[in-house]
Amino acid sequence: MGMGAGPGGGKKRPMSDINVTPMVDVMLVLLVIFVITAPVIKQIDGLQVNLPQGLPGAPPETIITEDARTLVINPEGYVIRPGSTTVEDHYPSMALLIEDLKLYKEESAKAQKAPVVVIAGDREAKWERVMQVWNAVKSAGITQVSFQTDTGPSTAEP
Repeated sequence: MGMGAGPGGGKKRPMSDINVTPMVDVMLVLLVIFVITAPVIKQIDGLQVNLPQGLPGAPPETIITEDARTLVINPEGYVIRPGSTTVEDHYPSMALLIEDLKLYKEESAKAQKAPVVVIAGDREAKWERVMQVWNAVKSAGITQVSFQTDTGPSTAEP
């Protein structure tokens, strides 16, 4: 018997163990970050919009909004008054839009109906204007908002 440096008589085997401690540390840090930020992200959400999920390949569903207030935004960014057929009959300021929406909310409460707003923005309208209208709806205290879209094939090129 000879004196060896270890089991196996001096042969060195490659180390096959992986040190998982650093990986566990990183995962715990990520878990803590997600646990802390998840409630903050939930609070940042604006209005809650419940969108239906269609089956792949199925035609899109139509949501019936009988008593909804439709706000049309034309390509120039004007918010047309509900029921109007001319561009000239638009809200001159967001403050007047908010006032009108608050009246609509009060009328809906008297009729014991939930106020619903549908925003129909033209394809050429600036996204900024659509967001301003959405914020006006939120400022009026209306939480049920829907965006009207075209379900037909697009004729405009990107």
